[in-house]
Amino acid sequence: MALEQRVPPPPTRSRWVVLRRLLQVINRLKAGVRSAGVPQSGMNGTVTLTFSRPPEDLTQHMKGKQRYAHNIGGFSDVYKCMLDKPGEPSTMVAVKGLRLSASDAKDLEERGKKLRGEVHIWIRLDHPNVLKLCGLADGFSPLPALVSPWVENGTLTTFLVGPGQEISKRKRISILVKVGEALHYIHSEHVVHGDLTGSNILINGKGQPLISDFGLSSILEDYNETSYFKSHTPGAFRWVAPELLADLQTSPKPSIESDAYSYGCVMLHTLSGKVPYSEIRDIHVPHTKINGGFPGRPADLPIEETHWEMIEHCIDNAPRNRPKLPDIISFLSR
Repeated sequence: MALEQRVPPPPTRSRWVVLRRLLQVINRLKAGVRSAGVPQSGMNGTVTLTFSRPPEDLTQHMKGKQRYAHNIGGFSDVYKCMLDKPGEPSTMVAVKGLRLSASDAKDLEERGKKLRGEVHIWIRLDHPNVLKLCGLADGFSPLPALVSPWVENGTLTTFLVGPGQEISKRKRISILVKVGEALHYIHSEHVVHGDLTGSNILINGKGQPLISDFGLSSILEDYNETSYFKSHTPGAFRWVAPELLADLQTSPKPSIESDAYSYGCVMLHTLSGKVPYSEIRDIHVPHTKINGGFPGRPADLPIEETHWEMIEHCIDNAPRNRPKLPDIISFLSR
């Protein structure tokens, strides 16, 4: 297939229609994970969460909090702090707090349930290429903030245009294999990531990838909705499977197949250094996907034919035609 020939012309519909569809999709993706148990309201408009397997409370061990966040997302702020626990080496951590538009007690309790659902997902995952959850900390937002190790090289997107711009093809494939293994692991734990993009794959100081932000994860058997705790921008739609954009009435949920699609987009991004659909603007991406358009084949850093064919299979418009992760990993590991 010559994917570069299948990119349709820019949409003819009104820009306002496209913007309205984008807003509808963003609102749908912000629906929350259902989780058992109700959080209790605390003092000063905060919420105290209860857990069957409580994460560690790291509040008293957090040092060096700055007045302003190090990174600001659509719905969360990330602070760079020092975790200083007695008897352990001090380590740099990322503290992610949910930014709320309202402080109503009922609203806080509802959002607390959704945060609890995400923590339950994250705390039970254990894989060398899945970002670790260290614990929770108060004082960063009305809800407890998530504490994880600080990752030196930032996101895959920033890495590929910065320190990783000149890495070899072999290193790029190594990153893809490890991301694939981590994604297959969370699937084996009955978790769908639901939001795999270049912005939530992190690269540590050794050049190893860590998948993070299970904010759109769904537990396949117990829950069937997406989590609130992840910001979305129009650029994120470059990695989203078209079936999640096409039917707003039935609100399709992320799946293993939609994760395979996103992984194909990560393949394109990692091997070429170009984000998917780099040839068109953010606002045109959903319309292009819904109408069956494929991303152009980047020319700056050529992708081998066999790798391009695998990308084509991953981003097939029919979910049932997409390959399984073990098959993709086996292909890349040859």
